[in-house]
Amino acid sequence: MADFGVNLNDVDAANSNASGGGGPIIPRGRYGFQIVEGEIKQNSKKNGDNYAFKAECTDEGPFFKSFVYGTIVLSNPSAWAQNNGHAQLQALGMAMGFAKGEFTNTDMALYQPFVADLDIETYKKDGQDKERNVFTAYIHEGNAHTEPPSEKAPATAPSIDNNAAQTNAANSNQPDPLTARQTQNGSALSTGGGAAGGRAMPWKRSA
Repeated sequence: MADFGVNLNDVDAANSNASGGGGPIIPRGRYGFQIVEGEIKQNSKKNGDNYAFKAECTDEGPFFKSFVYGTIVLSNPSAWAQNNGHAQLQALGMAMGFAKGEFTNTDMALYQPFVADLDIETYKKDGQDKERNVFTAYIHEGNAHTEPPSEKAPATAPSIDNNAAQTNAANSNQPDPLTARQTQNGSALSTGGGAAGGRAMPWKRSA
């Protein structure tokens, strides 16, 4: 277990953006997750610490158990980056149902259900364009009224690096991930894409 070393009691959780990515591409939308791995790591510039985690999709459907990686800034010379990271951490804890200031270490996050919005970003690797998922919001009582992101039809069929995900989806008679990406419109789906209303929200759990 590692303490975050962050006092979240006075954090404004209005900003709940986060960055990260990796694994099979999940369509833009709102999904249930749980963190299965997490650690505090020094950033690449060696001037601050990040909370890096691996989250597993818990919604039934073609993306069940697909992974999305997230990174939250804990300390950084940039006041903006650090404050933004603290807001993200506070929002993640609230999405899991923790009271303000109660979310203090990496072990508390493990296997705690939460709901989050996903987007897709493009990045360069070895001179080629790649795609990855990023968390754009952790859904809690303060932002549950917002609409989830909707899928924007790509100009060309996107590439998915993990061919095994497509094979597994086909073998389980689930929709192909490419088809799901092209048809999702942000409405409530069995995969979890859709508005918060009508689904059991983790932050509503009893104390």
